[in-house]
Amino acid sequence: MTSPRRIFFALSLAALLQSLPGPALAGAAEWEKHTQTGAEAFRENRFGEAERAFQASITEAKSFGDNDLRMATSLTNLGVLYNSRGQFEKAEPLFEKAVHIKQKALGAFNTDVADSAARLCQFYLKRKKYEKADPICNKLIQFGDIQIREFTDMETSFKHLQNFYAHHRDLGRAKALLSEVEKLTHEKSTNQCLELAVMLDSVAESYMTRRTGGDKPESEKLFKQSLALREHALSGNHLALSQSYANLGKLYAEGGRHALAEPLLLKSFTMAKETVGMAKPQTFQSLDAYAHTLSALGRAGKAESLYREAREAFASAYGAGSSNVADVDLSLATLLENRGQYQQAATLVGEAMKIKEKINGPNSAAMVSILEKYAYLMNKTDRKKEAMKLQSRANQIKG
Repeated sequence: MTSPRRIFFALSLAALLQSLPGPALAGAAEWEKHTQTGAEAFRENRFGEAERAFQASITEAKSFGDNDLRMATSLTNLGVLYNSRGQFEKAEPLFEKAVHIKQKALGAFNTDVADSAARLCQFYLKRKKYEKADPICNKLIQFGDIQIREFTDMETSFKHLQNFYAHHRDLGRAKALLSEVEKLTHEKSTNQCLELAVMLDSVAESYMTRRTGGDKPESEKLFKQSLALREHALSGNHLALSQSYANLGKLYAEGGRHALAEPLLLKSFTMAKETVGMAKPQTFQSLDAYAHTLSALGRAGKAESLYREAREAFASAYGAGSSNVADVDLSLATLLENRGQYQQAATLVGEAMKIKEKINGPNSAAMVSILEKYAYLMNKTDRKKEAMKLQSRANQIKG
């Protein structure tokens, strides 16, 4: 699917080409030709041809001026090609220069600039160049705070004006115009909020591996900003909002802060259940995270009842032999295992193993973890021979 941003870029480029004088028109047309040729070659894994085309587009872009966004596009395209081929040292300066051009052309606090900066930040994180990633992350957090304040101020301003017109009925025409402006502004701000939330989430996820232990300040701040933006943009039940509650809740749970995690994960689960129903993988993901936190808070009984409710819903919707039922059995088995109920846990894992064997095949790599879990529980219930056979099967699959 073509993104709205790419459609906008294509339309803007077409309009620009029509308005340019002869020589400039020729240069812009050549740049577009090289860009499209490179993109097509890249999609078809003809990397040498793609590299030559992107380099040719850079040569054409030099005639457009130092801060022309087409140069940023060409540099990014070539950088993506190098990055995909593992040529990180070649990609890095291209990405850096592209962001620098966008900053000069559009300003530091622009959504497109922030998006490019976020991708550069993630590039640095993957390469463990934290000294370069962290300053960008701090700027992204600053950008998020500014956007949230702007959206909040906008909402407050519209409320004040509505209250003003409510007491000045002779300004009915102005009130009608305000409603129209408010609608248009709200639509634009909603789209901006949701795009920014996705961007902040992606950086937050990348930062989850930046630090060990429970203290992940960058991810926490970014997830909080994303949640605030979605709460601003979305009303009622929505899966994207459910995911935001889950992101922050899981972060707290991973750090052992279950009292903070519990209400967030409850909101996530409740919202997912009311949006798409109980018998959906998205709902079960939220339920599973919530159940783990309930167990950590000493409410394993409540967690067990939720798992059994989910199992019944999946069995009713897809049949007792569905993969979803097996997934619930495995999660419930872990809960029971942690409570020392090894026999019940073993029974559930055995049932899940049979389902997964039928779906994936007995020698699938997906069977390894199940076989090893089942072997562990067999040992716990003094069934040593069966445990050895299961572990042997797992070892054979692993090779």
